[in-house]
Amino acid sequence: MRRLRALIRREDGIALVLVVSLYALLILLAVTLLATVQGEASRSEQGLKRGTAFQAAEAGVDDFLAKLVDDPSYYSHYVHPGEATREEPGGAQAPAGSVWGYDLAWTYPNGNDTWRPLTNGYEYSLRIAPPSAGSKVIQVIATGRKSGTTTGSRTVEALVRPSSLADFYRVVNGNVSWGSGATTNGKIYANGNIDHDGIATANMYAEGSVTGSYTLQNGAEVYNSSTIRTVIKNPINFSDFLTSFVDIQRASQLGGVYLNDPTKAGWKLVFQSGGTVSIQSCQQTGGRDVADAAPTCSGSTTLAVPSNGAIYSAQTAIVSGQVNGRVTVASNDDIVIAGDITYLSANDDVLGLAAQNDVVIARYVPYNLTWYASVLAQTGTWRTFTADGSHGTMTFRGSAATNLGGGMTMFQARDYGYRDELQFLPPPWFPTIEEAYTVALFRELPSSQGGG
Repeated sequence: MRRLRALIRREDGIALVLVVSLYALLILLAVTLLATVQGEASRSEQGLKRGTAFQAAEAGVDDFLAKLVDDPSYYSHYVHPGEATREEPGGAQAPAGSVWGYDLAWTYPNGNDTWRPLTNGYEYSLRIAPPSAGSKVIQVIATGRKSGTTTGSRTVEALVRPSSLADFYRVVNGNVSWGSGATTNGKIYANGNIDHDGIATANMYAEGSVTGSYTLQNGAEVYNSSTIRTVIKNPINFSDFLTSFVDIQRASQLGGVYLNDPTKAGWKLVFQSGGTVSIQSCQQTGGRDVADAAPTCSGSTTLAVPSNGAIYSAQTAIVSGQVNGRVTVASNDDIVIAGDITYLSANDDVLGLAAQNDVVIARYVPYNLTWYASVLAQTGTWRTFTADGSHGTMTFRGSAATNLGGGMTMFQARDYGYRDELQFLPPPWFPTIEEAYTVALFRELPSSQGGG
């Protein structure tokens, strides 16, 4: 027993045991650390991929918004280069990057079948829902992912509200007034003062003051010089609208209708319900202004209303008819209203009339005139050719922006009204104002809603 106890007390070999245990512990720690590092690297890589996928989706939204800055109705003219294949209710399909010549209704039967690559090795795909009578926003759904993969995608939704000059019933670069008994049913903006003695059913914005015995209805509010900057960041500057004339001239030469002959007094455009427009070149009759006496016109040509919505005339444009389509007529001179202007479908058709100078109602229009349009007189006004009260009732539905005042006193009665459809269907190429679009909502969606 003494020998056994002595043997137990001996410490021979304990160092080896400690070394082996420590070595095993170090191996365990190394393996654990390696696994942890690998796991963190994998999670970091996945986080980087997800973050970059999110940025790719944002890039898709930003690119679509950039298109809206140039053309607020872009969605109704083109399928974006990164957009999935559209299908209209009749079954016709339009792939990414093509012209859209159908109504404001489509689906994406193939899901996200188009992916637009970015320079960082990622890509995005878009789906668009246009505005409608029930919703004034454009819905942009963008999905981003690493190029060539089917996992790790992220999807965002943006609701975008373009801001068009046609949002306003009346825009005046100065003072404007309405007398007792008048009712205005659209937003009003004046770079000067507003004097209103009637009923206003929408907001009034004045860089100066808003005065009069007005009554506000439907939640309308008043903004004057001390409060207007809370809603309109900068005064509306009519010189800024010159850009739209340049844009529509270029668009008319690249798929629209471009009219220019310095030997002519003007061009007569008669819109037809079949989606066409009849065009003639005109000369003055007896040396009288084309708004004074019906001009002598010849050489009729009938063209489809251009799918890009751009008609530009370097001379005066003389307009009438029934519009089937979405189009803006811009003139480097005047726009003359030669007769009734109506829409085949109020919810689908729209006409913009943009004149560098004046928008004039001709002396020879029908006794009672009805016309629909969004009007811009960039340096001038809108007016009747005479002020003699020789005509009956003028009925106008739309929006009007004039650099100067205006008067329609050739008519004994005038009935003005705003078209609510302009809130979601502005004329193509019509000027935008400060802050060309507003993002009403931006959020991430489950990637399964991105359409695959």
